[in-house]
Amino acid sequence: MHKPNLDEAAELSLKVISLSRPSSFSGKVEDAHHKHEELGAHVRIIAASHFLPFSISVSEETPEEPYQWKVTRRSGHTAMYAGIRSLSDNPNTGCTHVGWIGNYKDVKGEEHSCDSLSHESRTNIYKELEKHGAVPVFVDEETAHGHYEGYSKQILWPLLHYMSWNDSHPMNPAWWASYNKVNQIFAAAIGSIYTEGDIVWIHDYHLLLLPEMFGALHPKATIGLFLHSPFPSSELFRSLPARKEILYGMLGATSIGFQTYSYARHFLSSCTRVLGLESTPTGIDNQGNMVAIGVFPIGIDARHVQERRSLPAVQAKMKNLREMFANKRIIIGRDRLDEVAGIKQKLEAFELFLEKYPEWQNNVVLIQVTQPGQSRQPRLEAKISELVTSINSNYGSLEFMPVMYHHTFLNTDEYMALLNIADLCLITVIRDGMNTGSLEYVVCQQDKHSPLLLSEFTGTAGSVSGAIQINPWGYEGVAQAIDTALRMSPEEKKVRYEQMYRHVMNHDAQYWASTVIQDLRATVLAGRSSSETPSLDIPLFVKCFKSSTRRMIMLDYDGTLTPITNIPAQALPPPEMLEALSTLCADPDNFVCVISGRDRAFLELHLGNIKGLALSGEHGSFIRYPDSEWINLLAEMDMSWKDEVMSIFEFYAERTAGATIEAKETSITWHFRNADPEYGEFQAKECMNHLENSVVSKRPVEILVGKKCLEVRPISVNKGEIVKRLMGANPKQWDFVVCAGDDKTDEDMFRSLRAIKRNVADPNAEKDSHAGPMSVGTGADWSATSMRLPPYYFTITVGPSDKRSAAAWHVSSSHNVVEALAMLAAIDKNAKTDAE
Repeated sequence: MHKPNLDEAAELSLKVISLSRPSSFSGKVEDAHHKHEELGAHVRIIAASHFLPFSISVSEETPEEPYQWKVTRRSGHTAMYAGIRSLSDNPNTGCTHVGWIGNYKDVKGEEHSCDSLSHESRTNIYKELEKHGAVPVFVDEETAHGHYEGYSKQILWPLLHYMSWNDSHPMNPAWWASYNKVNQIFAAAIGSIYTEGDIVWIHDYHLLLLPEMFGALHPKATIGLFLHSPFPSSELFRSLPARKEILYGMLGATSIGFQTYSYARHFLSSCTRVLGLESTPTGIDNQGNMVAIGVFPIGIDARHVQERRSLPAVQAKMKNLREMFANKRIIIGRDRLDEVAGIKQKLEAFELFLEKYPEWQNNVVLIQVTQPGQSRQPRLEAKISELVTSINSNYGSLEFMPVMYHHTFLNTDEYMALLNIADLCLITVIRDGMNTGSLEYVVCQQDKHSPLLLSEFTGTAGSVSGAIQINPWGYEGVAQAIDTALRMSPEEKKVRYEQMYRHVMNHDAQYWASTVIQDLRATVLAGRSSSETPSLDIPLFVKCFKSSTRRMIMLDYDGTLTPITNIPAQALPPPEMLEALSTLCADPDNFVCVISGRDRAFLELHLGNIKGLALSGEHGSFIRYPDSEWINLLAEMDMSWKDEVMSIFEFYAERTAGATIEAKETSITWHFRNADPEYGEFQAKECMNHLENSVVSKRPVEILVGKKCLEVRPISVNKGEIVKRLMGANPKQWDFVVCAGDDKTDEDMFRSLRAIKRNVADPNAEKDSHAGPMSVGTGADWSATSMRLPPYYFTITVGPSDKRSAAAWHVSSSHNVVEALAMLAAIDKNAKTDAE
């Protein structure tokens, strides 16, 4: 199978993004193809992992400080390290690896903390690791223990593997402080070598706060995060006390990668349920920043495994093992001694296998190797010992034991020999990120083509199609699968093996690393190439305000002047916003109007005391000019449809926990912000279909889909009509126009203003067939041209820059809107002071 080169991978990445992320990138992703050379340009990757792939020991030439150092490769995490290392071999990327160095070994081989090392000795570590493309991070012993042995291993690791954190170990508050501190140390270490244009690639659960921390220091940085472990369902993850901090920390990344789609889906669900953020299958809207979500199953360094399995030392050990287990079928398993490894389930299923299929007794041996897990588990160790003893007592003899149990670290040659001679590999983990051991087994079986029994709860299960998938909890099914695998014909073995082998060789660690980086680069490039709405140019905004004499300021309320809240009644106007509006309304050169979906009672209560402020309620159904009474613009309209709509809304509210109904004078709204996010969306669609068939098709009303709500209103009502009314018959009188909003209802205002602006600039524009309100597209293409000469039009959407909008500018939050209004108010206040 052909493996694409970097140029092909870059092209493929852009195509995938353009097809799979329509909601994430609103612009023309195909424009990125014209900048294809940017994907091929050289870039440096700064990879950050908890441990560096190196260990250090004191050189025998310097038994006393300042020490010189020897560097050796660290065992473990071979797939991740191989993928990162491969980036340096690529002509288009360079890679610097940042990580904790851990303890060092003295000339006697004894380990010591780096805390006591002199400055010169540490400097020598830097110099030596620099030769290997690495930068060490030094962490004091107490903090390192609280971070790694404490919070990472006792809290996060069990939780991510579907074990309640409280059941694993009592929480120590100092652990969380250490976790924060280590992430801050990493942010500083990366920042010391970071230059603009570098890509920062962060790995695994030890550094989940790092994306947000580093992004705060370098807002324009491209940050990738890859989680090698599983991610649990939101129902379990939400039990973590620091759940919000962890999620927001992760969302500081530009892109987050997971091993499987189910892990990505659980993360999306947690962001929606815990943080209340909007999401799509491929991204999260994190308060205006779109974070891409991707699935990238990791591979192994297949070429290295191929070479290692053929070494003479491995062949010698294979010969010894064959002699030791002559005429026996060998089943192998290697796992960490953890609950999630499923060793207990494996042994119980194997015992049942020997009971149900007695013909295999004395003919099959299970070689089970375990190595220390995340923490000591005496009860699990005792249970495993008990099971091994039971099996060997019932089905063994003095000459033969059906279970060979070894609790020790295997050296690589012994491990490779076992993988080569095995007749079956049995993996029964009950939760695992990827399980690269299964992939190593496939590479080592080029001669025998032995089957692989693989738990369906591994991340690998969805990729290795030739494996026989098993449920570790179904002991009878596992026992039957063992029998089936041992009886499998050579022809079937070969067919299954070739499927697995092709996948493993073509999706190795190098492929994984290059795919993640190319996708990240393509994501950034696609975002840059899209028709983004530019950020509000504050200096230009202020300059135009100062130079104008007749100003129209029109503002939405919810999400624009105040943040969106779960309970609408709690969206109260902040004091600084009231002060800014009061100051602006006091200037006779300004006309200020709040145009909201709220009813007039709410607007009157919270904004009615501002002298000179105009108000419009229920999306343009009512208007109150300054110092005047409310005018009902729909006074003559038939409202008999409201009873029918109310009955439908009540039907769905009764069946959707958390849903509420807001009845206004001219419209009715069904809110589901406090309902279960997924079920609320489902019920909203069902309700919408019901309304369309029962009401909308017969009555002069329309359904407005808002943020976590459905609103039914008369078809002739929208905010755009109010804008036209306020601008008047002579819109040229206004030389400075501001309009700000955040949702779909406010797009009507932006479209109306854009048409008005066009007509002011060219009275014949109405004759242009492309001048209609439906053809405006995004506002990004007229933000600059609108500012050359007065009148100055500032249409501002609140939200991410890549949100599809007819507005010319964007700000990230309602706080930014209030800040901008405060700046204008300060100008007015200073002008008044100068005049006095």
